[in-house]
Parts: sequence; C-alpha cells; structure tokens
Amino acid sequence: MAHPASASILALPVLTSNPLGWAVLGASGYLLYKAGKKSGLAEGGGIDQPGVADSAIKGAMKAAYKTKTKIDDSLSKTRDKYAEMWDEARMEATES
Repeated sequence: MAHPASASILALPVLTSNPLGWAVLGASGYLLYKAGKKSGLAEGGGIDQPGVADSAIKGAMKAAYKTKTKIDDSLSKTRDKYAEMWDEARMEATES
C-alpha cells in the first residue's frame, strides 16, 4: 500500500504541466498560508477565528448578494426608462 504523501507527489507533475495546475497549486498554497497565519494569531491572542471554508463561503455569498442588488438596480432603471413598453408587456402577459 502506497503512502498518501507519495500519491500527492506523483500528482505534482500532472498539476505543473499546464497553467491551470499552477493556478490550483498557487491558490491552495495561499489558502494554507492564510490558514496558518490565522491559526498563529488565534493561538497568540486566544481569538476564535472562523475556518477558511466558512470565510470563503461568506465571501461568495456577499459577492452573490452584491451582484443581485446590481442586477435589481439595473432592471429597475431599465423598467423606469422603458415604463410605457413595460406596462404594455405586463398587460399583454396578464391577458394571455
């Protein structure tokens, strides 16, 4: 049975053979660095820090919310700009 570390070492040439692999390695290294840095701060100050996955999910949710609000604003501006056509389309949709 092979050691798990040897499996990851064997996968390294596959990841480094294309630019996407380098991006994956860089992103994972950065996340490990940040997790270690937060862990060191938490040990020194006794602060309970959220996990990397939690902060990544929270960031994605914030980005999705910001995008949603921008789309809603854009749709309202478009609706205001074309109010007459919007009312006609709404009336036609309710009739059919």
